[in-house]
Amino acid sequence: MTAQSTGDALVHAGDRTPAAARAPKPAGFLKRWLLPPHLQLALRVLRGQEPRAHRTRFYREVVGSLLPIEIQMALLGLWYRIDGLDVSNNRTLRRKHADRQRCFVIGNGPSIGDMDLSVLAGEVTIGANSFYKHKDAVAVGLDYLCIGDATFWEDTPKAVEWHRIIESKMPDTTMMFHADARALIRRHGLYSGNQVHLYRHGITVSSPELVHYDFTKPLNVGHCAGSRLAIPLAVYLGFREIYLLGFDASWLDAYEGSYHFYETHQQWPEFDSQAADGRHPRYADQLINALRDFDSHQLLAESAPLHGARILNAGRGGRLDMYPRVAFESLF
Repeated sequence: MTAQSTGDALVHAGDRTPAAARAPKPAGFLKRWLLPPHLQLALRVLRGQEPRAHRTRFYREVVGSLLPIEIQMALLGLWYRIDGLDVSNNRTLRRKHADRQRCFVIGNGPSIGDMDLSVLAGEVTIGANSFYKHKDAVAVGLDYLCIGDATFWEDTPKAVEWHRIIESKMPDTTMMFHADARALIRRHGLYSGNQVHLYRHGITVSSPELVHYDFTKPLNVGHCAGSRLAIPLAVYLGFREIYLLGFDASWLDAYEGSYHFYETHQQWPEFDSQAADGRHPRYADQLINALRDFDSHQLLAESAPLHGARILNAGRGGRLDMYPRVAFESLF
């Protein structure tokens, strides 16, 4: 055996792939040369071959890089006018609580499960989704509830059942809903006793100077109900000190376990864990979504002071380190 053949044997020891298969394919090289990776990604997105999280990120980055923010806002405004979505009544919420120094925005992370939130009675509180399941929900008496995920507004029996539960348990709560709520509310006569507001979802910006908190315009920050709706709403309402609870951002810490303060949900068991969420089947999709929400919180932390507000994390533990920490007990 020659020295060259001995070297080849060492390099490919244990590799039973034929040498022809290991060699670069001319067709593959030609494809990469003619179709750069970003163009190949664009084609996969257009064909629906990329996961939803990748497609959303791709569209956002393309639009954000090609169109100035003013044109983006104008086009979105035109689209919503054609769609007939009128959010002018949100103007009544602008600085509605400017006479109050602080409010509490409550997420649904595991950390609030054993917290005594009854001390929030008398405070202005903003929550999201299934907060009614908390042991102190009645004592807290949420002032505002945000539901921003279009999935919760699909016309299914479990969705209608869930909304009727919320309606019965929060008869005096002001609601801020996804635009898709219109059809479901009309069809099933939901939330007739509540004050209901809708919001327009815009294109997320990447600079804190561009973030606005005007709920009469398409919102341009946020990813989940907390960062897209609840926290921006607190700023829009005129609060100067916004304390966060239950914003653990620990979705990936226990990938197959609950990331809520409750273990399971009767109507939405598919959201009991990240692993169970069929909308984003790949772990990489979950990483992308987590990064998007972290980016959103960073933008909120940097932009809120430009609008006269300060956001502080009064929760226990969690991963959001962009907000100053304060002990919850020290606030009472």
